[in-house]
Amino acid sequence: MTELALQSVPSRRRHRPLQYFFPGMAVFAGLIIALGFVPEILRFAAGTFPIPWVLHIHAGIMFAWFGAFLLQAVLGATGRTALHRRVGLYAIFVGFLAFASMVFVEFRTFVAHPQWLTPKDLDWKLPGAFIYLTFGLFLAWAVRERRRPEWHKRLMTFALFLSLDAAIQRFVWIPMGYGFGPFALALDLFLLVPLFAYDLRVLNGRLHAATVRGTVVLLSSEAALFALWGTAPWHNLVLWVANGIRP
Repeated sequence: MTELALQSVPSRRRHRPLQYFFPGMAVFAGLIIALGFVPEILRFAAGTFPIPWVLHIHAGIMFAWFGAFLLQAVLGATGRTALHRRVGLYAIFVGFLAFASMVFVEFRTFVAHPQWLTPKDLDWKLPGAFIYLTFGLFLAWAVRERRRPEWHKRLMTFALFLSLDAAIQRFVWIPMGYGFGPFALALDLFLLVPLFAYDLRVLNGRLHAATVRGTVVLLSSEAALFALWGTAPWHNLVLWVANGIRP
């Protein structure tokens, strides 16, 4: 074995675990889902927490989206590119189905919960709009960049973690008295800290352009949410939509 080959072996071994970073992010997302929803599932199984049948369908669609991401991440990490591309068409379909399901569930609340008690109730319609709009943006962006794998997998990861908002909002240790801020902070930390660390490690101290631009879009969207929080124009828009949807 040449000296060059001997030098390259330790380097490959040091970097090899990082090829499973994106499957690892999927596993991390699965843990967040479990922490958020397992308590509700246990209460439902005990008969103390009824869940409408339509939300079971929504949960199935969202779990399929999570499963599609996990499968694609594993296929990509293990070099099965041809199968990754064949499955990709179905994964994209599931992703847009998840987007449609998010929108449906959010607008369903206008009918299922018709009474607005305080302006805070109107403000809490903002996170749902933020999530499905930003998720849809990142999903469409990732599909557009599917021929650039380094962009594609990072943008898909942004989309995946945005879809975890419902689970994060069920973390009982995060206080609701401060509005959506603590939940947005948790989302940002769960996504950006490992993604930044990965980029800095594999790119020798630099962030990938997809990570930078994705972060700008994410934080800008959150800034828009907080700018609208508590404002009369937002409250009036929610009431106008609600009056148009309700029978």
